[in-house]
Order: sequence, then structure tokens, then C-alpha cells
Amino acid sequence: MKALRILIADDHAAVRRSLRSLLESHPSWTVSEAANGREAVEQRRRLDPDVVLLDMTMPELNGLEATRQILQEAPGTPVFILTVHESDELADWVRRAGARGMIDKYGAHDTLIAAIESLHGSTAAIHLAGSVVGRARHIAAFFSSEAERYRVLAPFIAEGLERGEKALHFIDASGRDLHVRWLKEAGVDIEQAEEQGQVQLVPWDEMTLRGRHFDQGAMLTRMQQVLSDGSAKGFPLTRLVAHMEWALEDRPGVEDLAEFEARLNYVLPQFDDVVICAYDSRRFTGDIIADVLRSHPAVVIGGALRENPFYAPPDQLIEELRGRRLGR
Repeated sequence: MKALRILIADDHAAVRRSLRSLLESHPSWTVSEAANGREAVEQRRRLDPDVVLLDMTMPELNGLEATRQILQEAPGTPVFILTVHESDELADWVRRAGARGMIDKYGAHDTLIAAIESLHGSTAAIHLAGSVVGRARHIAAFFSSEAERYRVLAPFIAEGLERGEKALHFIDASGRDLHVRWLKEAGVDIEQAEEQGQVQLVPWDEMTLRGRHFDQGAMLTRMQQVLSDGSAKGFPLTRLVAHMEWALEDRPGVEDLAEFEARLNYVLPQFDDVVICAYDSRRFTGDIIADVLRSHPAVVIGGALRENPFYAPPDQLIEELRGRRLGR
């Protein structure tokens, strides 16, 4: 890994110490600190860091104002905004200021290293919901409308296609036209991408509900196959988006949904690919949403990506689910 000089600006000394400890776990990375936005601008001039991390809310200059001044003086400097409050509106402000993205302070251990490595390694940062996807790539995404679903997911899909990655989507066949329309509105040439094999829209009846029932063991095997197939065909990454409303169908086996989601955590760490399980939160019951939430190490809620504090390791969650069935 290339030696990097990193500047952290945050008005809380404890936050700076925590982030510095995390970053300096890389022996080739050195870290400097600033206690407010104006000091960050001055330190940038003096130290010429490779990466700048700015807290959103700081005295003298906030993160956005400091970003603008830094990029005016040193265009191209990678800047990330540190925040505890994520939203679509804030993500738009961050983009307009010129920063590379937002980093959730509470999830920094999982996402910050990946974001910085992506700047100076062979893999570009993966953006979703205004943030950078970290090591946790099994993501539950909960949406309250189709407009919200595509507002969040369409840029993520389009980014991957622009990089030559594969887009694999599990969808309701009856909703294909709507899905295609949303992708076209995001600038995706869907017909050409499908013809070239870069986009694959797979109906539920050919994947999750093959044989008119859900077989979680067979589906886990299929997941390994489709992700391995993307790599074998030369795609640098597969971005898989699964619309999960198939689990609302009156089909045998769908009651195994939460256990299947938990078992995916045995499979997906073998791959670098991103798998997003997209749920319409209006249509699933609260108990199902709670179990699904606990089966994903990362989550999109309210249009923001964050590390999931409710995540339960698969062994623990599977044992609990089976205990419930047995009445324990």
C-alpha cells in the first residue's frame, strides 16, 4: 500500500484520536490533526496531505465550507465529510461542494479504510445512498415507495455499468417495464447493456422461486454460481440487486426467508461483489423486517447507508429462528 499523508479535522479530540488510531494501523499511513475548519484549510496548505477528512459540523468553518476552500486552492484533493446525520439532501450538498462522499462516524471502522484504499488502489470506491460501501457488502435496503427505491439504487447501478461491471437484478416479471423505465431515466442504455450481457434482469420464477417454490439450499448454490459467473466472464465486479417481494408470494418455502438471508453471510464474504436485498417496508410485517434487519451487516434506511448495529452473526440468528419454530 502506498504511503499516504492524511489530515483529520474534527472539533472533538476523542473522535480525532479514535480515527487516528484506526488509520495508523496501516504502517505506511501518517495522520495529522486539525481542531476546526479554518485550521484544516491552513494545515492543508502547510502539509499538502493526500487525503482530507472533515467533520461536517465544526467551528469557524464547517465541513462543506472548508471543502470548498481546500478544493479552490488544491483541485483534485480527495476530501471526505464525516457525519452522524446522513440524508439525500446532505449527500447532494456534499457532492456540490466537491467532496468524494460522506463517511458515517459510527461506521468508520468498516467504511473509512475502504474509502481511502479505493482512492489509491486498483478498485474505485463504490457509492450507495451518498456513502461509500465498505467491507460489509450484504446490504438490506428498506424503501417506503418505488420512487425512493430507484432514487437510491439507480445511481448505484449506473455507476457500476459506467465502470464495466455487471448489473444482475432479480425482479418481478410483471414489473419489468417499470424497472427498465427507471433505469433509462438514470441514463442506462438498457437494451445495449442487456445485449452485451452487462445487465441481466432475471424474473423471480427463474431464480428465487424456480419450480414454483423457494429452496434456500438451492438458492445459496445459485448465488455462488451467478457471482462466480460474473468474474469468469471478465466483469471486475457484480452489483446484484434483488427485489425481495417474491417472499410475499403464496409459495412453499418462503417462510425460510430470514434463515436464507442469515446463511448468505456464510457465502458472500467469499466475493467482493455487492448484494443489495431491497424490501418494500410497506408490504412486510414488522417481525419479518426485524429478522431481515438482523441478518445484514449493513443497511439502507431513510435513504442513508450505515453499518447495522442490530446485525446478528448467522450462527446466532439461525439458532434463534429454529428455536422459535420449536417453541423454545
